[in-house]
Amino acid sequence: MSKTILVIGAAGFVGDPIAKQLLADGFSVRALVRNADKARQMLGSQVELVVGDFSDKATLEKALTGVDSVNLSVPWQFEVAVARDVTAILAAQGRKNVRVTYISGTTAQPENRGYAMIDEKLKAEEILTKSGVAYTIFRPSWFMDALGLFVRDGRATVFGKQNQPYYFLSLADFARAVSQAHQTEAAASRTVILNGPESILMMDALQKYCDALHPGIKAASMPIWFGKMLAMMMKSAEMKDFVEMMAYFEKSPKVSAPTGAEGSRRMTLEAWLKTQKKG
Repeated sequence: MSKTILVIGAAGFVGDPIAKQLLADGFSVRALVRNADKARQMLGSQVELVVGDFSDKATLEKALTGVDSVNLSVPWQFEVAVARDVTAILAAQGRKNVRVTYISGTTAQPENRGYAMIDEKLKAEEILTKSGVAYTIFRPSWFMDALGLFVRDGRATVFGKQNQPYYFLSLADFARAVSQAHQTEAAASRTVILNGPESILMMDALQKYCDALHPGIKAASMPIWFGKMLAMMMKSAEMKDFVEMMAYFEKSPKVSAPTGAEGSRRMTLEAWLKTQKKG
C-alpha cells in the first residue's frame, strides 16, 4: 500500500505542483482545500479531497486521520497557526513520526527579521524544530514560475533596485525535491537549501522571460515609492503587499548559503523557458 500524504493548500501556486508530483511518484494524495470544484478541476479525480478551512482544528483532525506525511503549502500569513495546530494534533495523537514538510525561503535568516513574511517563516520553522514531530524544512530560492507575476498589461516591471542575484529554481524541480524527501528518511530533521543551477539578477531573469514568452516587452525598473503610490491609487491590497515584498528584497537580504550539489541536476532558466513555450 502506498503512503498517503496530506497536502494542505493543494490548489495553491506551490501546493498544486507538489500534489501532482506526489501522485506521479505513486503516493496517495489527500488535499485539504476550501473550494472542491476548483480543486477537482486542478488536481483531477485521483486526489482525495477534504473540504474545509485549515484554520478549523476539527477539519485539520479529520484531514490528518490516517496519513503518513503532511505538506504545508498555505499563504505565509497562516503558516505559523497551521504549523502549530498540525504538530499539536499529531503530538496529541502520539503520531510524531508523521513527517511534516514546510516551505520556508532562502532569506529566512535571523539577520533578516523585521519583515513580516520572514518573521512568520522563522516562527513556523521554530515550531517545527521544537515540536518533536518529524519534519523537513525547505528553503528554496526564487521560483522561475513567479516571473509571470511581474508582467501585467503589456508591461514587465521590477520595483526597486534589485542588485542581488538569486539561484532561480523551477517549481517542477522543487516539487520533485519535496516528493523525494518523502521517500527517504535521510531528509528527516533537516533544513534543505534548494537552488537552481545558475545565479542571475532579477531584472535579467525577467528580460529572458519576456524575450521567450512576451517578445517585444522590455523589462523596466521602477522605484519603490512609485509602486507604493500606484498601490494606493489602485486601492489594491495585493499590489501593496507585492511592493512591500520588493522593498524587502531591494535591501539584498542575506540568503541561505548554497550547499554544493543542491542545484546540480535542476533546470536552467533557458531550459525551463523552453518547457513554457511548449505549454
